[in-house]
Amino acid sequence: MKIENEATSFKVATGFKRSKRGSFTLRLTSMIDMFTILLVFLLKSYSAEGQIVTVSKDLRLPESTSELAPKVTSVISVTSEWVLLDGRPVEKIENILSTNNLLIEKLHDSLVRLRAITEGIGGISDQMKGFQGQISIQGDKEITFDLLKRIMLTCGQVGYNNMLLTVMQKG
Repeated sequence: MKIENEATSFKVATGFKRSKRGSFTLRLTSMIDMFTILLVFLLKSYSAEGQIVTVSKDLRLPESTSELAPKVTSVISVTSEWVLLDGRPVEKIENILSTNNLLIEKLHDSLVRLRAITEGIGGISDQMKGFQGQISIQGDKEITFDLLKRIMLTCGQVGYNNMLLTVMQKG
């Protein structure tokens, strides 16, 4: 016996009357409470994870067994063509290496501006610590010592004496 040949019948409940009141109230309080709890949970879990270091695609960082977590600082990235400060190009590497001057003028000027901004923010806010003299240097593992020495000397001249070298964790 096939299902198509069977007759189907529907029974409608009698005696049920729907009330036709025009008032309908939406209770948003519990939904807002739920979203607030979710938001607080996500913010707490995000801030507990620490800083995520973004590395340029053309950089191969050296490996290290260091287990220190990265700190939140400004970043000098040294790619194959450019020296970048917080992702903005500062000077071409060929221009740096073509001079005998150990101080990188454009990087020096950019770091002086960054220090002034940091000190200004620290003076306004009680929660901000102001200028700490910390900066991270990201460089390819094939970077020359001469270029690294020039970058570190320029950072030291501006007062960024606590230099952190960004590495990949080995293992």
